[in-house]
Amino acid sequence: MSAHDNPIHKPRTYGNWIEPRTPGIIPGLGLLGSALVFAGIFLALPFMMLNLYVPAITIFLLTCVFAYLISRKDVHGKSIATKIIVKCGWWMATWKREHMFRGGILGYGPEGSMILPGLLARTQLLHATSANGDFGVIHCPRQHTYTLVIRTSPNGEDLVDPGQMDRWVAEWAQSKADMADEQGLLEYTVTVETSPANPLQLRQEVTGQADVNEPDFAASVMTSIVDTYPQGSSQANAYVAYTYSDRRAGGRRRGRDVMLTELSSRLPYLIHKLQATGAGACTPMGPAELCRYVRIAYDPEQAQQFDLADMQGIDVDLAWRNCGPMATQASWDSYRHDSGVSETWEMTMTPKGVVQATILKRLLSARQDLMRKRVTWIFRPIPAERKPDIVDRDVNQADYAINSAKKAKARDRRRARAVNQTAEEESSGAGLENFSCLVTVTLNGHAQGEDRADVASAIENLGATARLRLRPVYGSQDSAFAAALPLGLSLRQYQAVPAKYSDML
Repeated sequence: MSAHDNPIHKPRTYGNWIEPRTPGIIPGLGLLGSALVFAGIFLALPFMMLNLYVPAITIFLLTCVFAYLISRKDVHGKSIATKIIVKCGWWMATWKREHMFRGGILGYGPEGSMILPGLLARTQLLHATSANGDFGVIHCPRQHTYTLVIRTSPNGEDLVDPGQMDRWVAEWAQSKADMADEQGLLEYTVTVETSPANPLQLRQEVTGQADVNEPDFAASVMTSIVDTYPQGSSQANAYVAYTYSDRRAGGRRRGRDVMLTELSSRLPYLIHKLQATGAGACTPMGPAELCRYVRIAYDPEQAQQFDLADMQGIDVDLAWRNCGPMATQASWDSYRHDSGVSETWEMTMTPKGVVQATILKRLLSARQDLMRKRVTWIFRPIPAERKPDIVDRDVNQADYAINSAKKAKARDRRRARAVNQTAEEESSGAGLENFSCLVTVTLNGHAQGEDRADVASAIENLGATARLRLRPVYGSQDSAFAAALPLGLSLRQYQAVPAKYSDML
């Protein structure tokens, strides 16, 4: 046998992520920020010509302060102005008691219902039917969006050849590229949720398949397995949520029945694309499953009650208007909801350089000291007609940064190589999209400050192993918790400064 008969598989690497920029003339400011600074200077000139020095100096100083506040950024890319806006918004929310929610008879919902809190309060759960069966659709009237959720069963990497993993990654890349051609698709999220295994699930499975005529030895072995195996084990679930807009290409909005019909026709195609990526069995979540998922998310201790009801054959009838928490209260860096307290981090920096397909393994793995750990990736596809303009703009900006400097910086040369490679891949049919990540951990409601500090340190270390930089979502823990759920909630539409303007500051 020669060496060519058994070639060594070389791991594939992935990378080439580029942070969107709109650089302006003034270093450290974007296009809109530079325009506002020059507008302030030009506004002060007429006062100078009229010898009105006090208003001229005042306008000039205010312009300088504005430029300083939006140009000074920390390691996470957050400017001083952004932190001030967030802090003021938090003070206003606490003054209005908007950080607190109470359900039930004494709560805010109609007729003592337990509606969802915060930004999810006005969402509606609709019922639709397709060739794959019945499924639920989450309608958000404020966003004018409709979201369907698919539950998947990823195969994992155990006993999987590297070549098969590469094919799965290639299929996932092709699936993401095809999402840019999905009419009306605003974004889609991938949520991987892990938690300690519930012994009742294994007991229910074994009890349901037990044979009354089985030998005593076999019965004792199965009983021993049921008693010992769940200790230290964990369970993982994955969800993919697709969020569509009801706006047509011409600007008119589609009705509810039209949207449900279109989503029903698109569901088989979406499931087929997911199954080719190694997602395993993919099934759309029905209304009852969605209600149960949301109820457990806000009250983790209810998971055992649901499993116990399943084991006893009891059908739990839960409506969308009653699956919310009894009480929640948001703090500056945490979120208390019924039996759990959660903390959410956001990704502020992507991996530098190239990575392998298993880079997220430790971040997605379960931890026994957490009731729930939820990692949500949010993808926003860029329409095919906009991709060439965005790529050409990035190339021109990279060339300008190198040519305008006397000595080009290493990061500018690296960015130029990345945008040129992106331009070549885009011309060959590759997709283009923006993405972000939210990491939510849920502890027992009785967890002390030391436990929370240990978990926060552990999550930041896990982010480092994935070469991600994570930052707590200060002042918006309740909204970030809701956005990490696979319910189609987009926080970009609720920012104090619209996203299309804040990105250019």
